[in-house]
Amino acid sequence: MQAVADWEAMGGEGVGSSSPSSAAVSSVGIYTVTGDGHCMQINSAALEMLGYASDEVLGQNMHALIHNRHPNGSPYPAEECPLVRVMHSGNFTCETEVVLWNRNGSPVRALAAAMPLLIAGRNAGAIITLQDMQRKKVPASHLKRMMDEQAERAIQSNISVRTKRGTVVASAQEQLLRSARLADMGRLTASISHEINNPLEAVANLLYLARTDPDIPPQSNEYLRMAEEELGRVSRIVSQTLRFQRSESSLTEMEPQTLVESVLLLHRGQLHNMPIGVAQQNRISGALVAPEGDVRQILNNLIGNAIDAMGGQGGTLTVRTSAGRNPKTGTSGLRITVSDTGNGMSRAITSHIFEPFYTTKGSAGSGLGLWISRTLARKHGGDLTVRSCTNGPRHGTTFSLFLPMESRTKETINI
Repeated sequence: MQAVADWEAMGGEGVGSSSPSSAAVSSVGIYTVTGDGHCMQINSAALEMLGYASDEVLGQNMHALIHNRHPNGSPYPAEECPLVRVMHSGNFTCETEVVLWNRNGSPVRALAAAMPLLIAGRNAGAIITLQDMQRKKVPASHLKRMMDEQAERAIQSNISVRTKRGTVVASAQEQLLRSARLADMGRLTASISHEINNPLEAVANLLYLARTDPDIPPQSNEYLRMAEEELGRVSRIVSQTLRFQRSESSLTEMEPQTLVESVLLLHRGQLHNMPIGVAQQNRISGALVAPEGDVRQILNNLIGNAIDAMGGQGGTLTVRTSAGRNPKTGTSGLRITVSDTGNGMSRAITSHIFEPFYTTKGSAGSGLGLWISRTLARKHGGDLTVRSCTNGPRHGTTFSLFLPMESRTKETINI
């Protein structure tokens, strides 16, 4: 009903003391149609005259609905209708006697006036007024004023809609550019990681040679051992970064626990600094055949989001691997859940988080991570779901990744 209510104030605003009575003005039916004749807005007087409810009229072709035949019942082509022609002629048409057809199929005799609706210099439709032949006529000058006011409202409404649409498009473009920059950064990171590998190997060799020198004191040798250990950690991080960039969605043999540990390694610094405790619960053993690259990407996103959700307050990150079964298909497979003890999310948020470009992180988020993650999961016949709680002792969020595992190489999953 909003489209009707917005036009109810049309009446006699600004008419002045020489205007007809408010009752006469309020009885004037008025509606707006698009360039192809579909109703955009209509007031209650027009609805009452025609016997329709607003939801039965809005969006309908008005000529086809109420003016599609002559009084003798013969078809009335739209190109012959003066109310339609006004959109093409650009001329104001006043006091044209017409016979319309109401909702019950009964004729309604009315005086009609029509004016083209111009938006940004283009003919965007028409504004049409209807007066009951049995009531006192409203002068043409007042009809014109009413129609001008309605045209102004239509123009402002159009500008508002275009502005909102432009804002949405601009936002989407910005997100696409941001995702493109992220992709470029990923490729740059992989390139840098590749270049770092060579000097890392050289330093590792030098440390090994230094440790094998018999003249090195025991204390210094211990320092060298610690340096070698830290260098090994850096090397593993670099290797994992390269694997993210190079991994494809082809099926490979993997051990779920090892995969989880390799992703957690990438976030070790953040987890330590927050501080966030990590609880791993591995309830499945043996190697599985899975799209390792895609699983790695999904886990990296889920773990990164869990860390962000706990922010500086710290908490516990829990990652579980277990056997699972798709409740819809009965397919058995692998289930990985990632849980945090953050503030949780409302239903209003969780209902949108898998939509592209939807983010709760502002400019810090691309709004693509969870959408891509669910897309990857479903591409392999699995799914990604979420549940969250914002109050009570068990507040936080849990994402559940399920992937079917038809092939197993070392052990069979028992469910």
